[in-house]
Amino acid sequence: MMRSMFAGVSGLRNHQTRMDVIGNNIANVNTIGFKSSRVTFQDTLNQMLRGASAPQGSKGGTNPLQVGLGMSIATIDVLQTQGNLQNTGNISDLAIQGDGFFVLSDGARQYYTRAGNFNLEADGRLVNPANGLVVQGWMADRDGNIIANGPVTNLQLPLGQTIDPIATTLIEFGGNLDSKTFGTLSYPDQTITDGDGKSFRLSFTLTATSNYNEFEYVVSVDNGTITGDTATGRITLDLDGTVKSVTGGPFIVTAAGSTTSVTINPPNVGDLNGGAFVTNTTPLTSLQGTFKAPDPLVTSTRIYDSLGNAHNLTTIVTKVSVNSWVWETTDPQGNVIGNGTLNFDTTGRLVSAAGTPITFTPTGAETVVINPDFSNVTQFASSTSEITSPSQNGYPMGELQSYNIDSTGQIIGVFSNGLTKTLAQIAVASFTNPAGLTRSGDSLFSESNNSGTAQIGVAGQAGRGQITTGALEMSNVDLAQEFTDMITTQRGYQANSRIITTSDEMLQELVNLKR
Repeated sequence: MMRSMFAGVSGLRNHQTRMDVIGNNIANVNTIGFKSSRVTFQDTLNQMLRGASAPQGSKGGTNPLQVGLGMSIATIDVLQTQGNLQNTGNISDLAIQGDGFFVLSDGARQYYTRAGNFNLEADGRLVNPANGLVVQGWMADRDGNIIANGPVTNLQLPLGQTIDPIATTLIEFGGNLDSKTFGTLSYPDQTITDGDGKSFRLSFTLTATSNYNEFEYVVSVDNGTITGDTATGRITLDLDGTVKSVTGGPFIVTAAGSTTSVTINPPNVGDLNGGAFVTNTTPLTSLQGTFKAPDPLVTSTRIYDSLGNAHNLTTIVTKVSVNSWVWETTDPQGNVIGNGTLNFDTTGRLVSAAGTPITFTPTGAETVVINPDFSNVTQFASSTSEITSPSQNGYPMGELQSYNIDSTGQIIGVFSNGLTKTLAQIAVASFTNPAGLTRSGDSLFSESNNSGTAQIGVAGQAGRGQITTGALEMSNVDLAQEFTDMITTQRGYQANSRIITTSDEMLQELVNLKR
């Protein structure tokens, strides 16, 4: 028989294998996480017809005479290249961008896959729904700590888990206290009749100065004249409206056409509510002032005790001098449970916040001790003035409502009280030679003697890729390349078939020599 026929048969057989691989690639063009394969060929044993000879003297050497006996498959390689990512929006769909494999287990052995279409079962286990294999990783302890260098285990989210309440220990206050915050002082207009029966009308204009609770007054008269001292001065009041100091006056008013004068005396130090402008007429006429202190600024803060009970605390801030304010916090029953002073510099920045911690003991719970933080409060001139309490660090008990997965594979639980806590860590395996893994069906791979041992760790570390949530990795099959390989494979197959038919015809000619 002719050697060419057997060479052609090997070509047919192995090109058929290559076509099988191409067909499998194309069949899995839409299989998530699929890695395409390629076939490489090599020639086989060559029959030696004559060996090579070395040059001798003036005579040159000769090359060996060999006839090849066909071809064979060298390798069927798995191309572990990155596939494109397809967004799904499903939080349990995961894709690895970079090197690495998800680790799955059937309870007896581990498998590895790039297909991250996982589901959360009724019992909280994260599984591959196609085969029921459970995703592997590390579970967090009660405090959310993970030891990622230990053995991996089934990932099972603690559905229905609660998170303990946290008692408030800090309230952060904010806002701006208007530096123009002053009280108001007023005196009513007053008609006064002197001893001659003549009348005149006094009017008082008061303007707040730049000093706290200090007012400049101007007295004007209608139907009369002011003689003596000028009818201007200043009145300074305490926080409650008590007169601290007075300048100006007394001043004398004479009604038009009158021969009698009336002396007007300003308020006295120690008078209440701004005091009174007093005349010396009979009967005595008092012009009592009306003082209105600036409205205090109020904010309410919901805090939590050690049992998770909510309590509304009220904090009141009141201006007491040019750059000083006092604060006072009361519990829901109105009891004062904390107070202090806020002092600002001439640039409106807080320079000191003296006072006691906010302390009270709720029924059945531990004593709550809260440190108030006023560092974000300012005192600038503004059209508005407010004190706020935008944040505090306490929380009630919370129940697990949902979860998120970050790029490192950490599963973060979201609780009903707004807190988050790490629940688990998804494991990612890497291999020294991922092309050496053995296909196990269901888009799974297994270790082989040439793949190396799985190096299991956290995504994003030690050369492992990062995890993308809500996406799946598409097949890395390149249809253009596959169709091109299909054409060359078909031509190779046809050419080898021609070798066989031609060799057959040559053998027929040999048989015909006998005729």
